[in-house]
Amino acid sequence: MTPTLIDAHAHLVTNDPAYPFNPPGGSVSDAVRDDPMTAERLLAALRDHGLSGAVAVQRAHVFGYDNSYVVDSAARHPDRLAAMCVLDAQAPDAARSVRHWAERGARAIRLTSPGGNQHGGTPGAEWFAGERAREVWRQASELGLSMCLHIYRWNRDESLRALAAVARGFPDTPVVLDHVASVEADRPEPYPGAGELLALADLPQVHVKVTTLNFARIIAAGGAPSVVVEWLVSRFGAERVLWGSDVTQTAGAYADMVRIARESVSGLSTRDAALVLGGTAGSLYRIATP
Repeated sequence: MTPTLIDAHAHLVTNDPAYPFNPPGGSVSDAVRDDPMTAERLLAALRDHGLSGAVAVQRAHVFGYDNSYVVDSAARHPDRLAAMCVLDAQAPDAARSVRHWAERGARAIRLTSPGGNQHGGTPGAEWFAGERAREVWRQASELGLSMCLHIYRWNRDESLRALAAVARGFPDTPVVLDHVASVEADRPEPYPGAGELLALADLPQVHVKVTTLNFARIIAAGGAPSVVVEWLVSRFGAERVLWGSDVTQTAGAYADMVRIARESVSGLSTRDAALVLGGTAGSLYRIATP
């Protein structure tokens, strides 16, 4: 039986003026404006390709920290969508923002380094591990939300090393590392960054998300996504590995993203494949699978 998928990383965009663009970079591309991945469009894609649900992830590059569209979309389709909200954990009102978005239905909080790239990002791990950021973790823990970290290659090693202490401080709060924490799985083993990632394997609340972004790079380098998925499952267990499309952020047709995801679990047992493709995400974000 083919496992039912849950897309754990689907970026939504709408050009509805009720949700104004507020891009940190000052502009939104014509492709995003003219061909948005609305909630309705995503739901149709889920239906067409046999997915039971998705995590609607805030597109901060388009809307900034106003997560209204993802929470409103999830509220309209609670059986199919769960909202993941992005905020700046170093902002003075960060802890209050967690409560605000939780009250509007968020099930997860996502953090990334302000600036988002090697030239504009802030060095160090303050963006998720500093004193103010820990108030965000504390609020998320009290409200039963999971935490998600978007780590870049340029801040990967120091961020992963800092995560262990934070995770141990909130042992009941699930943590998801996006895009395999930017471990360079498109290069020969030992993958750059793998040592720092695997040092977290003994922390049961740490999960790893693999996405089309990773798969595209692996395929371009002549590798097989299944090798990396099997590597992750062998280290973390299928209960702590999940898949997301990264649609609208990573280029490609949704049908191809789903196809590659299914192919990526071909070497796993039926049970483990079902967990990676949907079961793990369903448990984390309370999305039902058939």
